[in-house]
Amino acid sequence: MNPIVLRLAPCLLICGLFACGQTAPQTVEVTREVEVTRVVEVEVTVPPPPPAEAQDPREISLLAGAGRDTVAINAFFPASLRVRAGDTVTWQINSDEPHTATFLSGAPMPPDPIPVPGGGPTDLMLNPESSFPSRAPDAPVETYDGSGYRNSGFLSNGTVVPPNEAYSLTFDTPGTYQYLCLIHPTTMVGEIIVEPANATDVPSQDEIDAMAQAEITPLLEEAENIRAAATSSDMVRSEPGPNDTTIWHIPAGVAGSDPRIEVYDFFPKDLSVKSGDTVIWTSTFFHQVIFHPGQPAPEFVVPTPVEGQELPNLVVSPEVAFPAKPSGEFDGTKFFSSGLIGTLGGPLPGGTTFAMTFSEPGTYDYVCATHRPLGMEGSINVVEP
Repeated sequence: MNPIVLRLAPCLLICGLFACGQTAPQTVEVTREVEVTRVVEVEVTVPPPPPAEAQDPREISLLAGAGRDTVAINAFFPASLRVRAGDTVTWQINSDEPHTATFLSGAPMPPDPIPVPGGGPTDLMLNPESSFPSRAPDAPVETYDGSGYRNSGFLSNGTVVPPNEAYSLTFDTPGTYQYLCLIHPTTMVGEIIVEPANATDVPSQDEIDAMAQAEITPLLEEAENIRAAATSSDMVRSEPGPNDTTIWHIPAGVAGSDPRIEVYDFFPKDLSVKSGDTVIWTSTFFHQVIFHPGQPAPEFVVPTPVEGQELPNLVVSPEVAFPAKPSGEFDGTKFFSSGLIGTLGGPLPGGTTFAMTFSEPGTYDYVCATHRPLGMEGSINVVEP
């Protein structure tokens, strides 16, 4: 750019020349060149960048539950997962305890158990809406947009109920979707956040696996500490009873400081008492205390084929569901059952506790029929006073 030169007019400079002996001011002509740069503002409209292209749909997996044997971590891992629209998420069973992955879309949970059609007042079955997948056998993978009922059915490795190790669901609409486990609804909840199909900042499968393990590890550590206490004398609690007897207390199952942790065991597993003593079991989940001398332990659920029906009815054994106490004291000869005791899902047939007085010396084994496949068994050794 060429500079613009301005020539300034002559001006009078008054010098302090009087000190030099001058008697009048002098006139001095000064010429100064000034360079001026011209600034021009230009308004330019920049077009927005083109939208990112949709990414290829992915197959993503997460874990349902954790723990083996009597340890159950009732949670999804990771609890919150971000995916893209078009991705398919697969829940993999990761525990011996069964679970479901169920999207209710604001609807109430299916009632469970329900009466057997045409049965009597003690004939109950598990609700097929809960037990079996919402996807028909051999049907394509379901999609979910935040509406309708989607359910995995019982996810299981086969320890407690027949195996059903995975369930898949494709998410086609951005949004945030809550889901839960119908077996453990108060503690086992999860969230799927679906981003647009062109999102680039969703986690990879390796990152998802790392998130899951970071969430599982501290829960398993606490659960193992609780399980070790099942054989500890520190768990034994008693109080004086009538006529020089003792009343003993046994928790049927124990939860951790984090309610997602459950240890399905009797605390302690083995207890020695005297004839005339009473034992009281207390459950805050759902368990049974069943003494079955001379006969096999009953099964919790009996699959029962129905003519014209593709899937069987999962009938709950009445001996497991309802109390059976043929006499006031146990002498080792009769079948006794607490029925279902606990607080899960409202009042249960057996209440929350079960008490039994032992009259005859001997060693008596008992089980929780629901969790016997996981190892929930105990014994009472009765000795003479």
